[in-house]
Amino acid sequence: MPEFGLRIRELLLAGVPGKTSTYGVSFKDDGGDWRPLSVIAGPSQTGKTSVADFIRYCLGDDEHPQHPEIIGAVRSALLEIELAGALTTIERAAAGPPSSFASVWRSALGDIEGKHEQRIATEPPSDPEGLSQFVLSGLSLDGILLPQAPTKEESASHLLSIRDVFRVMFLPNERLDNKDLAYERSNFMVRQKFKQLIDVMFGVHDPEGAQLAASIRAATEAVNEARRVEAALIQLAQDEYPAGPIGLQAALEQTEADIEVAETEIQRLDDQQRGNDGALTDLRARLGIAQDAATAATVRLRDRTSLLSRLAALRAQYADDKKKLTFLTEAEKLFDPLNVVTCPACMSALASPPSVDNGQCTLCGTDLEAGAGAAGNGAESESERSPSDERRLVEAELRAVTRRLAELNDYWERLDTDRARLERSRADAVDEAASAAEALNRVVVAPAPWLAARDAISERQAESRLVAQDARAGLRVWQRVSDAQESRERLEIAASRLREQRRAASTRPDRSAVIHSLSRRFADILADFQYPKLTGALIDDNLMPQVRELNYSAASSGGLVLISLAYHLAIWELAFEQGAAAPGVLVIDSPQKNLGHAADESDPDFADTRLVANFYRHVLNWLATDGAGAQLIVIDNSPPDLVREHVVVHYTRNAAIPPYGLITDAVD
Repeated sequence: MPEFGLRIRELLLAGVPGKTSTYGVSFKDDGGDWRPLSVIAGPSQTGKTSVADFIRYCLGDDEHPQHPEIIGAVRSALLEIELAGALTTIERAAAGPPSSFASVWRSALGDIEGKHEQRIATEPPSDPEGLSQFVLSGLSLDGILLPQAPTKEESASHLLSIRDVFRVMFLPNERLDNKDLAYERSNFMVRQKFKQLIDVMFGVHDPEGAQLAASIRAATEAVNEARRVEAALIQLAQDEYPAGPIGLQAALEQTEADIEVAETEIQRLDDQQRGNDGALTDLRARLGIAQDAATAATVRLRDRTSLLSRLAALRAQYADDKKKLTFLTEAEKLFDPLNVVTCPACMSALASPPSVDNGQCTLCGTDLEAGAGAAGNGAESESERSPSDERRLVEAELRAVTRRLAELNDYWERLDTDRARLERSRADAVDEAASAAEALNRVVVAPAPWLAARDAISERQAESRLVAQDARAGLRVWQRVSDAQESRERLEIAASRLREQRRAASTRPDRSAVIHSLSRRFADILADFQYPKLTGALIDDNLMPQVRELNYSAASSGGLVLISLAYHLAIWELAFEQGAAAPGVLVIDSPQKNLGHAADESDPDFADTRLVANFYRHVLNWLATDGAGAQLIVIDNSPPDLVREHVVVHYTRNAAIPPYGLITDAVD
């Protein structure tokens, strides 16, 4: 794992919501290490160049691929890299316009879950705390101020950005033959920044004088401000969360465990309550039965009371009849008003009471048979009754009334006794209904034990959540302290580097020596390529390459491609070998352009396919020797067999043979 520079490990494209597919390319070998050489193969229109574009975008570029199949499938891009020896994952949203923020984790792509996420601005690239300077810090290129007018002592300056470094890190297809290798046809500031970048990489950048002093002052002020911010955050963290990150993390883990235990207990209580629903149903059924029994007992008692009331009236009537008959009997005994014992005419005592004998009254001698009508017959019937008969009738009626009254009294007493039993039964039924209602109320109205227990557990769980929330807040505060410390250390390193530059001015490498080394390496690489009719290959002081004693722009289309490859390989190789402040990784798109079978018919010298094989043979040899630890990524339509084992993915553009392309399900 290199302690400086940048290495590409994996690109992952997350799918849009509703799609479970992910896309991407891994640049790792079977052991999980990044490959020195990775080749992305396949025909055109399969998304090979988009891989390089997404890598640039994740590292801080201001645009991302906008192809229809990508827009409809990709939500965000994640890039796993090694930055100054540390595993780092960068994510940027890829839906819609370029995102203004990036998420950064100091971990591998597969381990970001649960790790601290750092949000970093992507714009402007000159932001000292932005993504550009974050990536450049791993290349020892952060905080580099480039004068806009180097010849002026009080020149304004701008901060070197990652987009400036892309000019030596990426060699896209269109730059292979556009005759603008040193950006001589581009904007003046672009050309100047390219030269300044090469000087900075190889340590010949001269920021002496007022510019360097101003840079040191600005860096020192930034360090002091970072220290003040750090001290304030430390004071805040110590005042509010004195337990520190370790104690807070332990508290968070404990409270999370307590929350899980409480959740389990609540679930258990809920299960018990669902099991107790049957008991509640039984209580309701018991109450219903008791209430029905109480109602029935009340009805029976009411009916019995009503019957006793009616019988009481009947008893009174019978008692009154008995009293009347008794009075009548006693009156007959005392006064005998119905018996004639004295003759009404002479007032003499009669020998026997008057009677009807043979149709004649024995008292007055009236012939009763001579009487006519029913009246006469009735009178005869009445007269035929003797006083003794009347007395017997009254006595018989008195006995009957007395018997019926006694029976009625006995029946009434039995009913009254049974009424007392009914009253007791009714009271018992009412008590049973009240008891059932009270038992039901204790469950329904009063808080149930399970509910009280559940409330207690829920309260404990809520308290644990508050503690966990407080611990997370504390961890965030302490993480801000850690971020402030990291920012302060980075600024201190930048300030220290500026001071080193001022101290090392006298021992700074000679720029001409660096140009000479680049020129020699450029010529050697072209020789390895077996560049046709190679003579006079060099790079001048303006970084302009020459071949055959002519400016490189005079070369044919195939020659331009080989010159472009050799030019960028020379910068990449020499920077790595000298330990320069450089990425250490190079991405080349379409090295076979205008070569081999793709050569122009008027350019037969470059139609030899061995030129392409020589390119790969050269980089393989260098990566295995002086370049061990560097990384090269090549995008090639049809790489030769000698790099077959270095092909990390081969797109087919054939629906029957996967993978079809970068977006594997975007099949025509």
